[in-house]
This record gives sequence, C-alpha cells and structure tokens, in this order.
Amino acid sequence: MTVTNPVCVQEIYHQFGRRPVLNGVSFELQGGVLAGLIGPSGGGKSVLLKIIGGVLCPQSGEVRHQFADEEVSLMFQEGALFDSLTVLDNVAFPLVDGFVPVSSLARSQRQSVTEKVEQILLRVGLEHAAHKMPAQLSGGMRRRVSLARALVDCPKLVLLDDPTCGLDPVASSVIMELIVQLHEELGATMLLVSHDLRRLLPIVSQLLVLQDGTIQFNGPPSELVEKASEPIKRFIACRYDLYGSQSLTREGH
Repeated sequence: MTVTNPVCVQEIYHQFGRRPVLNGVSFELQGGVLAGLIGPSGGGKSVLLKIIGGVLCPQSGEVRHQFADEEVSLMFQEGALFDSLTVLDNVAFPLVDGFVPVSSLARSQRQSVTEKVEQILLRVGLEHAAHKMPAQLSGGMRRRVSLARALVDCPKLVLLDDPTCGLDPVASSVIMELIVQLHEELGATMLLVSHDLRRLLPIVSQLLVLQDGTIQFNGPPSELVEKASEPIKRFIACRYDLYGSQSLTREGH
C-alpha cells in the first residue's frame, strides 16, 4: 500500500487557561513519510498529536488530509491499554464496537477479527500472548501490544506518542525496529514523537522541532546541525552527540 495524500497542519493555536501551548503551528507531511517530532517536555507535542488525530479540537487553525476517521490511528503515550481486557481484546478494540470481547462476536466476524489480531501479534512477536492480561506483561511487551493495536486495521496515518518512554535500551531498540519495519510494509504516513533521540534521528527522513509553541525546525535530520537555531542545537546537544561520529541520517536517505 502506498499513501500519497499529504497532511497539512495550518496555524494551530491551543492553550490551557491562560497558558498558550501551540502558537501558530504549521507544517506538512508528505504521504508515506516516517517523520519525527521532538521538543522540550510539556511543550505541546502530545496535544499536537491529539489534534492531528482528531481527539482534540484546536482553538483555531485546521488539519487537512483526505483520510477517513478509521484510517487514522493514535498510539497514546505509555500505551494506555485496558487492564480488564486480554491482549487479544485490546488489539481488537479498533475492529469492534466498544468493549465487546472477541469471543462474543458472531462467528464470521470473530474469525475475521481474530485473524487480523493474530497477524499483527505475530509481526510484533507476541503471538503467544493473545490471552494474557496487560498486568502479566513487561513494559516492552505492553508497548508492543499498543503498537499492534495502533496498526491492526492497516491505518494510513499513524501517530505514535513516545512509544519507547520509560523502556530500557533493549526494549527501545526493539520498538523502533518494529516501527521501521511496519512503516515499510504498510506504506503509512507516520509521525513519531520521541525523547529517545539516539534511536529516533537515524530512522526518520523528516524532523520537526516544536519549541515555544511553534515549529522551529522542519527538514531532514542531516540539516539539523547546519540550519537549526542555537537554542535548538543546545536542546539537541544535551541529548545527542551532534558533533560525534554517529550519523543523523537514516540509512538510504
């Protein structure tokens, strides 16, 4: 599947009380891109993803794309699994009507839903965990369940909110590798928020830096050192060795 529709974010403003969080955010994502969004904690990244995903309405501005609601998927920060549902039912949630266990579906629908869930669980390495509860899983496994739920219905626009937050380096690497593999397989447009810059920067082809309520850098990671402002360079430098030997570009880009 190849996605060609762009996502256009135009002059988004949003504030909580008297505190402005987004102050005229504008950018465009080309169809099929794997893009990264970074910025200081509390700077509005999660709010922006919720607005793009249609979960939150901006106070002004608009998000334009041609995807249907069911073609847009948002993976919330820290996974947000339903503790009372099995892995199977958590992943199946976008495919059924509310909190309906897969086992209670009509036979034909149950088979179809189960097949889709089993396929994506296999892709994220959790094919044997379908009937476990979230509390029985490690943090990395729960995050893989959340990723499976976000991708089970083959969405065309995928918004991932810090999917490696709080994970150890091994689990973080697994999640990032899965995101790259599944992006290549699905051809979806993906916007990935992450504080894990050492793993984010080499895999994305477009990088957005949200700081002080606006997008202050938008371009390939390879241009970050040369074109970013000094405050952005300082922000990045304390989290990533910009002047070291590690590459800022995704292999092949």
